[in-house]
Amino acid sequence: MRVKWSNLQAIVLDMAPVCEVAEKFIANYGLQSRVKVYVSNMWDDSLPVADIHLYADIYHDWPPEKGRFLTQKSFDALESGGRIIIHEMLYNEQKTGPIAVANYNTAMLLWTEGQQYSGLEISTILSEVGFQNIEIKPTFGYWSIVTACKP
Repeated sequence: MRVKWSNLQAIVLDMAPVCEVAEKFIANYGLQSRVKVYVSNMWDDSLPVADIHLYADIYHDWPPEKGRFLTQKSFDALESGGRIIIHEMLYNEQKTGPIAVANYNTAMLLWTEGQQYSGLEISTILSEVGFQNIEIKPTFGYWSIVTACKP
């Protein structure tokens, strides 16, 4: 079997229950030598050394100031050339749709401190912290990534 990016290493950083599930998937695919799991509190613990920080469905759980805190934490931890990737279901710039994002936003407003954001809102946070080369890229369905680089 040919492996793409054979030198790629990954770290799953999350709460204990998520790490337990991740370990099962990692073992199932035989990736124990390439993917490590660390139980951590993203608010209090240091971030591990990495080239990329990926936040998947994290920002929508929190108000903008907490998203800014995490963005700053990544900026401070990444070396020059490091990249941040934020995966979210994004509103359009006017925050008038799509309807699926508005529906998802209702759940966020009822069950979390957060909300769905537009790509512009996340891009603004990244820019304010110091990230550059910000791009918004659709992934699948209503999901997108917002990615940026530390100068």
